[in-house]
Amino acid sequence: MAEEKLFTISELTAMFDISSRTIRYYEEIGMLTSENRDSLTKQRSYTNKERRRLKMILRGKKLGFSLQEIKEMIDLYESNPEGEAEKSRIIAFADKKLREIEEQIMQLQMLQEDILTYKEKYENSQTKTAEHH
Repeated sequence: MAEEKLFTISELTAMFDISSRTIRYYEEIGMLTSENRDSLTKQRSYTNKERRRLKMILRGKKLGFSLQEIKEMIDLYESNPEGEAEKSRIIAFADKKLREIEEQIMQLQMLQEDILTYKEKYENSQTKTAEHH
């Protein structure tokens, strides 16, 4: 059987355009694990499974999930990707995030309306001031 491809921390940082500190942090909090390829250099190496986990972590962060939510979703997926309870929990995470996004959109729309109202008010007062001079 062929030996599994291992990735160095440098290869992963280049692949995902992140810092080695980010990868080490994910290791520290238990989201990734590494193997020591060489006992002399103590160089970290990562399996393809860990590379996929890192990809899922970064995708989850981009989508706005917390690290705790991402960790739970990955653990659920890896424990039983076809399980109904696991799918339901992941869907619940997605629903929660969608509600948060909708709330943020509403707040941004209100902020936009406020700014436009103030802008119009100041433009009108500037026009009136210019007319009096």
